[in-house]
Amino acid sequence: MAALAVLAAFAGRNASAAGEANDEVVPWLSADTVLYVELPRPAALLDRLTDDRLRAPLAALPSIKEALAKDEFRKLHEVAGLVASKLDTSPDKAFRSLTGGGAVFAVEAGQGGAPNAFLIVTPTDPSLLKKANEALLDLARSDAEAKGKPDPVKSVEYRGLTGYQVEKTVYAIVKDCLIVADRAATAKAVADRVLDGLGGKKPITELVEWSGRQNAIKADTLAWAFVRTERLRQLDPKKFGKGGGDRKPQEMILFGGWLDAVRKAPWLSASADWSESRMAATLTLPVPAEGRPAVLKGFVPPKGSGAPALATPPGTVASLSLWRDLATVWEARAELLPPEDVQKLAKLDTFAGQFFGGRDFGTGVLGALGSDWRLVVALQDYAKMSPVPDVKLPAFALVADVKPDDDDFAERLKVAYQSFIGLANLGAAQTKAPPLELGSETFEGVTISTSHFMPARKAPEGQEGAGAKAEPVHYRHNYSPSAAQVGRYFVIGSSVGLTRDLVKALKSPGKPSNSTLVAEADGATLATLVELNRDRLVMQNMLDKGHDKGQAEAEVGLLAALLRYLGRGRLSVLDAADATRVGLEFSLGK
Repeated sequence: MAALAVLAAFAGRNASAAGEANDEVVPWLSADTVLYVELPRPAALLDRLTDDRLRAPLAALPSIKEALAKDEFRKLHEVAGLVASKLDTSPDKAFRSLTGGGAVFAVEAGQGGAPNAFLIVTPTDPSLLKKANEALLDLARSDAEAKGKPDPVKSVEYRGLTGYQVEKTVYAIVKDCLIVADRAATAKAVADRVLDGLGGKKPITELVEWSGRQNAIKADTLAWAFVRTERLRQLDPKKFGKGGGDRKPQEMILFGGWLDAVRKAPWLSASADWSESRMAATLTLPVPAEGRPAVLKGFVPPKGSGAPALATPPGTVASLSLWRDLATVWEARAELLPPEDVQKLAKLDTFAGQFFGGRDFGTGVLGALGSDWRLVVALQDYAKMSPVPDVKLPAFALVADVKPDDDDFAERLKVAYQSFIGLANLGAAQTKAPPLELGSETFEGVTISTSHFMPARKAPEGQEGAGAKAEPVHYRHNYSPSAAQVGRYFVIGSSVGLTRDLVKALKSPGKPSNSTLVAEADGATLATLVELNRDRLVMQNMLDKGHDKGQAEAEVGLLAALLRYLGRGRLSVLDAADATRVGLEFSLGK
């Protein structure tokens, strides 16, 4: 098994542009393929994984150090070195030669019978592949003989080809390619195709969806995949055809449109790019031929509409914008949710009546809100806080779109904010926590309703006690809940500082996008937050995981390093007429 592991490690198209499938490999795949994964340039993946920006912090991680020190890894490393030395090359060069033509993994599922899974690896130097196989077989058999064990590799002859079986896995070199199959029957079926063609089976190239996606792959694509989800649902309706009945109500109300896309898309395609400066992934879910259900109207923006522009005040850690017509979604709740969940949601009407002057939740509350939603998370000016909390948390704020034809509702929102503060104070009184003091201020012509926690009383002078240590400042002092209305937008924030910044930002809101959702996060700013709380995070790591200080500091350092490496990330979800397209991209840091 160790021999096969090393051979598989050497395994993974290089010379031609990515997306032009290997001319020898593709004819071996049939239209029964339900899963197709291609890695055109395995060496590029190796380069990215060994980038010093990743390798250095990972190597310092205690769990990685421990894994690398284990006998299994050491032996695998030694075997790879021995094989490379017998080939008169280095392990790195061997990997690049043995995987230079790329790798294709496929799962086929015809009518009846078990699915077949196989991996095809194309080397740039076929002779090296044969020599590597011979070296691995010799090492495996010599090791077994020295330990008095039976031959771990069984040779199988089939139509003039030699295959090798290790437990249930079978591999062979066929037409200068390495083929690894899940079982002997699969290996024989692939060998028959190599020798005789597909026979009566249709080739994968006749799948219009596969060909369309394959032709769209860019030259720098690192990997891409194609899944026939409709076929999977036919094969196993219980596993792949689940409805939304097992989803929580909040998940369906917020993500119902995307959950439906996953459940009903006839296929999906994904691709990944990764260079020194950029990491990106895309996912495409086509809309079924019958179109999107009318019940999902509240989830998909009409043509020409989309999520509002991102709000990015100073110190922004993350910002999210979403188009969602919650009033329309609420109207369709009986079709989206099972009856028992619809009944539970009826409590919201009573809740709305208490906080919004007897308004109906669907028409009076959600109906008064627009479709623009923003969520912002930002660093605070911790030096100006009094007292300064020991654990420094970011501020966050929700920005809601209020319809301009309902002036009374904005006032109701302010009253609701005050009511929430009152409830919070009742809870604080029960736990003997300090209450929130209400206030207000005017900033750039906008009235902001404010609140802050009453600071703890100091001991009278001379009564502090000899040698007494100062009590840690509670994390609650990160919060100063506030609310404000800026034109058609209502802001409720955890910090008055962030609310002030949003008052400025929302006076020039920017142009909306055509996507349903847009989100951005800044890794460097997040890393700053980690550094601000490094001592506390190290202590918590030691308590939770039992690490010593060095191990805990290494893990916290890795977190900060990974955040800086990922740089600035952007997520977008576009619900177009023909498909839902998800894009995730990172502008990698230094």
